[in-house]
Amino acid sequence: MFDEKLSEFVVNITSHDNNPYQLWFFINDSLIILGNIIAIFVAFLFVITIIRLDHPTYSISNLIACNTSLAIGLTSSIMLINACYALKSDFRGYGHYDSFCVLRGTLLNICYIYMYMSLCLKAFNRLRCIIYNANPIIKSYGCLFVLLLLKLLVAILVSLFLVLTDGIDYDWNSYLCLVTDAKTYHFIFTLSVYYISILFITSVYLYILYYVLHLPLLERYRRKRQLAVLRRILILLIMLIIPGVVTFFITIWWMIFGTIPLYSLRIRTLFDAIGYTGSIITIFISHTKLRQQYYTKKKININQIVLKKFPFDKCELIVTQTPPPSPNTRGYL
Repeated sequence: MFDEKLSEFVVNITSHDNNPYQLWFFINDSLIILGNIIAIFVAFLFVITIIRLDHPTYSISNLIACNTSLAIGLTSSIMLINACYALKSDFRGYGHYDSFCVLRGTLLNICYIYMYMSLCLKAFNRLRCIIYNANPIIKSYGCLFVLLLLKLLVAILVSLFLVLTDGIDYDWNSYLCLVTDAKTYHFIFTLSVYYISILFITSVYLYILYYVLHLPLLERYRRKRQLAVLRRILILLIMLIIPGVVTFFITIWWMIFGTIPLYSLRIRTLFDAIGYTGSIITIFISHTKLRQQYYTKKKININQIVLKKFPFDKCELIVTQTPPPSPNTRGYL
């Protein structure tokens, strides 16, 4: 029985005459599944670690970071389920519309919109911490709660609009339920969600970069520290732009020819998985507490002790003395 199924699968992946299935479909869906599994693991590891380290008090920045990681993890989970269904159709050699297809498409749109709004909130929080850190209103937990509630409400309302107006269809080329180019207004609407989000995130981070580069020389240490943060932010921005590579190509092609290339939505899903996986990995390694938790600490020998401190206007003069050698005297970076 197994040999018969294996032979049938080999015939499917090598036949191009009567069957539209090709080997790269299987490779494409397998890479999507692998990327989503990595993203889910990293996202929930991030959330669990922050809960363990910050309990019982949680900062607003960590809560926003956890919210973003959870949004990426949930989006990757729905994409993983969809990819498994697509892979099942790959083995069959033909598409199969099931009763839960529209439900999966709806959940994916809710998570998709919520994820990009979470990334916008994360960018706004970075703006708050660096530039508007003295404003008591935007630093409050009440403001955070209102923004989170607003994000969830907008994601649900937008998805309900797509469902009630029958905007989610089964695409027989990608074996997925999503918004296709057959529904013109819905297709434009979903593309605008991505472009508006990326425009907002890019504008915020460029403004932060401009602000940091124009800090006074007396704040050189702070400036150096923020530039290190911005390097990681730019990597995150590149990861978020990756899904837009195929999206931009699809948009231009659709505007010129009135349709999109065959199987382009399947390729876009792969780029989405790559971008979201890279984004959550970047968020994970950019967090100071997580780096201290999971990265190996380097041992160094302590060869000086502080005797006196003399305060000055902007700094301290520290007088040190080398202690006697001891094999047990060690510190950590």
